[in-house]
Amino acid sequence: MAFFIGAGISLVLSLVFFLVGGSKGRKAYDVAATETSGALELGELAAAVASEIGAGSFARVVELKGRAVAVEALRAEYSGTDCVWYECVATRLWEEEYWEEHDGRRERRSRSGSDVVSKIRREVPFRVEDSTGGILVDPRGATVEPEKTFSRHEAGSGLGSIRIGSVSVDLGALGALPGGRRTTGYRFEETCIPSGRELYVLGEASDSGGSLVVRKPAKGRFLVSVRSEEDILGSARKAALGFRVAAAVGLLAGAALALAGIFRGR
Repeated sequence: MAFFIGAGISLVLSLVFFLVGGSKGRKAYDVAATETSGALELGELAAAVASEIGAGSFARVVELKGRAVAVEALRAEYSGTDCVWYECVATRLWEEEYWEEHDGRRERRSRSGSDVVSKIRREVPFRVEDSTGGILVDPRGATVEPEKTFSRHEAGSGLGSIRIGSVSVDLGALGALPGGRRTTGYRFEETCIPSGRELYVLGEASDSGGSLVVRKPAKGRFLVSVRSEEDILGSARKAALGFRVAAAVGLLAGAALALAGIFRGR
């Protein structure tokens, strides 16, 4: 029976790895298959379509490369970085002891974990500017690949307040942990897209709202990244290959375990 259970687990993992590998492969294809558009080119194309069939009719999957320029000034709360998008996350770290049965005996063990206790995200439209002009990007619904701008660890269970940048966090107001868990510390992290940062954007340019904006398409990928196209492609292809290899290994392991179970049962 153990062989068949192991085979089942291996085959399920193989399927998961295969699906994840396929997702990474599709990401690489989407990025590679879309040509870079200039802001001026898109504006002229949208205007031409509007003159032919009316405003609000233009929609096209586009790839943009340019500098992030704020329309509404944002300042990241932990680091104070001037930016166009940010997310601040406060995480509570904890430990607990528990009992586990082992060879007919109860043994005391310990484990650790974490819970997000606060998440602040600001995402407002901003411009991506290249050498030809600029175009508005609405990042809502995007897969954002920002850069880390702040990371701090505070040890202890402190019940007072702590100031992180412009934010005052009342640790005592976070509430007690369930069961026998005890707080061991807190982690504060921030990621953002700094103003002026070079960006890669893959999304849909549309004038359906009255002006030309790149936003999340009804179907398809919406990516806003501080990484270059080359970095995105390289990591996606590498991940796709790795997960596909893992899927093949899992499939072979599952088949081997199933065969072992069959022969052992004879």
